Amino acid sequence: MLRHSLRFKHVKFLLGYTTIRNQAQCAGKGVVASAVQQNNLPVISFQKPGPHVLDDELRLIPSQEIDNPLVVDSSFEGVTPLFSPSFNLASLVNKSELLQLMVKLGVSIHQWERKTDVHSWVMALDFKKDVQPIIQFLVDQGVASDSLGLFFTKNPYILKSSIEDLEIRINYLHSKKFSSEMISRILSRNPHWLLFSPERIDNRLGFVQQTFHLTGDELRAVATKESRLITSSLQGIKLMNFGFKEEMGFEAHQIKELLLAKPKLWLMNKSMLVDRFDYLHNTMKMDYESVLRFPAVLTCRGFRIKQRHEFLCHLNRAQYDPKLPRYVSPLQIISDSDTYFAVHIARSSIQDFNDFCKTM
Repeated sequence: MLRHSLRFKHVKFLLGYTTIRNQAQCAGKGVVASAVQQNNLPVISFQKPGPHVLDDELRLIPSQEIDNPLVVDSSFEGVTPLFSPSFNLASLVNKSELLQLMVKLGVSIHQWERKTDVHSWVMALDFKKDVQPIIQFLVDQGVASDSLGLFFTKNPYILKSSIEDLEIRINYLHSKKFSSEMISRILSRNPHWLLFSPERIDNRLGFVQQTFHLTGDELRAVATKESRLITSSLQGIKLMNFGFKEEMGFEAHQIKELLLAKPKLWLMNKSMLVDRFDYLHNTMKMDYESVLRFPAVLTCRGFRIKQRHEFLCHLNRAQYDPKLPRYVSPLQIISDSDTYFAVHIARSSIQDFNDFCKTM
């Protein structure tokens, strides 16, 4: 970079006409220019400079660097002016007391880098002044101290909130008859809850209550069991309801029953859930009542259900009607280890089960 600047110091452009654009041919990066006129047009020709030109300039560098703070300051650790600034927070842990304390708390600093603009404000925080009050507030609300690291990893933005705002949001839940135990569970399972204002939470609770015709106790039970449902996409809830009603064929009261038993279903991928129900209902011949009695079967991975069902079919033991002998419960299909399933449910061996899975 310095050598190029020294070379271009000796470039001279001779223009014959100021109203006509010049055309140039470059013979090298560092050049000395001279111009001649041919056919009444300015032409610029170039020649490489002699070695003595650069040698004279390079001799000046040591004297010019005497006052350079990057050279004389032994404590200076380096600078890279040619590169864009780095926002790698993990690389700053050794230099930041704040980040060191957050790491001791269990925070995964590298995950903060995936979130929008955390690097632009987090380094300006003071741990004692800005972070400790938030920690004390969460502990007072029942958040376990050993889960604070995960809490701040998922939601660093709470560090920008004031204690006054947080207290208002907790007081709102108390006004809606959420107990302290409910609030503790909500915050522990959903660190993002406190980012929502009381008005937004109130609108979302009202939407869920009206959509599923819930009583106050039922609404509080759903919000406590799966608090992420309340802060999730309302459009996603509508689409999932459409899937349960129009694509899977559940009645309104059955959908409500599913919600009260397994609200996690509304956070799953709709197309995968529909395909899973289709396999359970149309291939395994599992009726609606069985699904309602064991809604957890809808949360199990599809290939796990398929492997075990087809292995039972292979052994002529795929019988899911509780009124008939040799009944196999849907929970026995999805729970326990492969070894337990093969030995105690399929009445076979794990070796036979593994060999069968290889043929699928």
